[in-house]
Amino acid sequence: MKIINLLLGLVLLLLLRKLIWCLRWLWCYYHGRETPENISFLPHQSGDVFKGHMRKRDDEEE
Repeated sequence: MKIINLLLGLVLLLLLRKLIWCLRWLWCYYHGRETPENISFLPHQSGDVFKGHMRKRDDEEE
């Protein structure tokens, strides 16, 4: 039971990290400032997958 609680706590912290980033991004966007660099759900991930999806979407729109 302790392991499950530990894992749930870890997932909660990761979600909280992402939520804080999302709120910061929205605040910067709303105030016309440069938006922060994208972060992944898991720490130490580069975000290249997201950038690839964005490039693919931009290419499809053109």
